[in-house]
Amino acid sequence: MRYKSLIFLMFLLLLPALAWCQSQVQVISADSLNGMQVESAMVKKLIGKVVLRQGTTILSCDQAILNSSTNNVEAYGRVKIVQADTVTITGDSALYNGDLRQAYMIGRVKLDDHTIVLNTNKLDYDMNTKMAVYHTGAKILDKKTTLTSKEGFYNTVTKNFLFKEKVRVSDKEGGALKADSLRYNTATKEAFFICPTEIINKKDTVYTKSGFYNTQTKVSNFTGRSTAKMEDYTLTADTLFYDSPTKIGVAKGNVEFLSQKDKVVLTGKNGRYNGKTGITRVYGHALMRNIMEKDTLYLTADTLVSFDNKQDSVRKLYAYKHVQIYKSDLSARCDSLGYDMRDSVIHFYQKPIIWTNDSQSTADSISLYMVNQKLKEMRLRGHSFVISADSASHYNQIKGRKVWVFFNDDSKLRRVNVEGNGESIYYVMDDKKVTTGLNRVECSRMNLFFEENKVKRITFITKPEARFVPPKEWNDDLQVLDGYRWRISEKVTYKKLMETVNAPEISIPIVKNP
Repeated sequence: MRYKSLIFLMFLLLLPALAWCQSQVQVISADSLNGMQVESAMVKKLIGKVVLRQGTTILSCDQAILNSSTNNVEAYGRVKIVQADTVTITGDSALYNGDLRQAYMIGRVKLDDHTIVLNTNKLDYDMNTKMAVYHTGAKILDKKTTLTSKEGFYNTVTKNFLFKEKVRVSDKEGGALKADSLRYNTATKEAFFICPTEIINKKDTVYTKSGFYNTQTKVSNFTGRSTAKMEDYTLTADTLFYDSPTKIGVAKGNVEFLSQKDKVVLTGKNGRYNGKTGITRVYGHALMRNIMEKDTLYLTADTLVSFDNKQDSVRKLYAYKHVQIYKSDLSARCDSLGYDMRDSVIHFYQKPIIWTNDSQSTADSISLYMVNQKLKEMRLRGHSFVISADSASHYNQIKGRKVWVFFNDDSKLRRVNVEGNGESIYYVMDDKKVTTGLNRVECSRMNLFFEENKVKRITFITKPEARFVPPKEWNDDLQVLDGYRWRISEKVTYKKLMETVNAPEISIPIVKNP
């Protein structure tokens, strides 16, 4: 028992010496060693194949001056510091503080931690915190990426890098990144954005302020207002996920999708883009603006889907639920819609209604054709009904199974062709614009010709049943066809359409049963 106590006491006495050995810089080898006394301090000058050690840190160089009192080393020529076989730093010269365990490297400095290689002219490295710092510019290399900046702070354990001033990242595949500050992890290859940043990848460019980007997988997740510019499109949102290899983008919050080729802008609360399929979906107060030469077509719906097939140049837009359209010479409502942007044809489905100047058209489905951005033709199918108001506030009416409507350059009625179960009421005026009566006609097939929204001529393909009625014999039933309904109060205006787009979303509270 007494023997064990003696051993323990000797161990306690040796602890300070062991700690001193770990903290003191020791000479391992040198070709020559000269000792001198400088102001009560012992200074050793070592020349040729100098090797020093402090704990797990090895320092080698061509020449060194070791001050044993201050525990400092001045190293010159092919300086190399290896810390625990994990970090290697080389340079032309160095100052090493053994008490603080800090190295100050100068001249052609290179740091290698088996993850990246850092090249600079000056580098400070702390053996305790494993932190490398430079302020004179550096280049960082890994297998696929090159990073440069004026200032940098690198933790060789966590692999976290903070770059400052003129940060540039490039890879072997042509990708690039530009920023004033950037956080980067050399192990995960993820860049974290803390200021305005530009990311370039082949034909795609992304602008952002916050979020992260994986330089290896090319996947981005931006949490601040960001913009992705692709070859033909631009996608902007409050938060944006973008996978460059698959060309899939998911956007949330104030989404804006711009097609430069078609001059089409889609906006909404949320959106999704697939560059390979050419499909873009925008929903939540969705709005399309088709910017034309002298006009703009506005279209809003619960959901808008754009389709662009580059192989056959097919460009289409689909709208679903609560569809509204406004243009200076027409407006419309329906529940679903298809817009062929290449051929300028719009197909309306599910209770469509279209207003053009002083006319109103309804049917089971309607196809609208435009030429040079002007309304030229409209095809109504199933329960077709056309109403036009003339200058005397009379309502000319045409109905049939199929109705083809043609417009002049002012988007006014020019001709109406009726096929199947045709009926019409049109008012007759003399040269003094005095109404002399109305014609009520039933004919399965007929063509009506208009001028200033007044019927000027009518041709019957089959035998008609016609009746002329003077004003004194008119009554309410005589002046309207079955199914007549003038819905001018529902007409879409620019103001009404924008109020729908900007309306707050309605949330229905969930009431639990008691």
